[in-house]
Amino acid sequence: MSLLTVIGNRPQMIKMAPVSTEIAARGLTEYIVHTNQHYDHAMSGVFFEQLGIPAPSRFLTIDGRSHARMTAEMMVQLEDLMLEQSPRGVLVYGDTNSTLAAVLAAAKLNIPLAHVEAGPRTGDMTMPEEVNRIPADHLSRLRFCTDAVSVENLKREGIEAGVFLTGDLMYDAFVKFRPTAAVSDTLALHTKKFAGKPFVFMTIHRPANTDTADAMGRLYDLIAQSPLPILFAVHPRTAAAMEKFGLKEQFEKLPHLAMTPPLAYFDTMAALLQCTFTVTDSGGLQKESYWAGRKSFLAQDISPWPQLTADGWVTCIGAFDKPLRPDLWNTMQAHEPQVPFKPYFGDGQAARKIVDALESHGFF
Repeated sequence: MSLLTVIGNRPQMIKMAPVSTEIAARGLTEYIVHTNQHYDHAMSGVFFEQLGIPAPSRFLTIDGRSHARMTAEMMVQLEDLMLEQSPRGVLVYGDTNSTLAAVLAAAKLNIPLAHVEAGPRTGDMTMPEEVNRIPADHLSRLRFCTDAVSVENLKREGIEAGVFLTGDLMYDAFVKFRPTAAVSDTLALHTKKFAGKPFVFMTIHRPANTDTADAMGRLYDLIAQSPLPILFAVHPRTAAAMEKFGLKEQFEKLPHLAMTPPLAYFDTMAALLQCTFTVTDSGGLQKESYWAGRKSFLAQDISPWPQLTADGWVTCIGAFDKPLRPDLWNTMQAHEPQVPFKPYFGDGQAARKIVDALESHGFF
């Protein structure tokens, strides 16, 4: 067997899509494993259909409710699968628990590793993503960076060999699918109550923003105080927190709020293209907002994409585990980016560059 690819959530599917398409176009083979870290039809299944990528060859079975248990269960099953399949290389994406589990399993078996989206750093070791991405970078043989900042981050950690500045696969996908998303009319089902008014697109899911009653209360207050309609794509973690803290009815009663389950990829792109700006804690949505020409307000203390904060396209408003700044909505509405669009994340050809490197380094 040649290449084994491990994914576990929706952003990883978006990143995988251009690479899998390029692999298939070259007549190469890929064995795709989905860890089931995040999977249901709304959150994952529809992505395979829209992006035109093959369904996974194998799904793992995991029950772990903590980071450690989840990662351990995935490691054990991935080790068995790698021993069974004997891949020439393992390809991982991003910085999830699935990424870390695959990296550790492959490294213990001395299977060559390639890591897509290597090098982002926030310096915040309380973030699960930071904990996952650092060992992934240090244990990989090939490291594919989305931007020059990531290359410099790796250099500061003593990593220079096997580093490739490829650009961002999510930008590849954005460029490819933007025309389709721009003419999609299914988003209107979710925004019809806004009657054509300008709206804010929101996604919130990180533990600091959802895991306590105080954080969820601040999220509610932020939405309640909004002078603009809000389209809120509600992650399962956030929906569960609304139920847990008895806030679901309060959210549902807000007249200017439209809540929807996680949107399909094309609807997410359509929301970005139609909204006024975004409020999010998603690492990927910050970049997609930028590519859509929309400013983004990040419910975290720091962004992994410092060039976007420096240019004013991403503004950190802080996580909801702390009191919100006063007069936040006026600040968000008044703020404008200082610098026009720059091609920080490549030219839309990242997949070709990645598969070139994988092929030349014997991963197939």
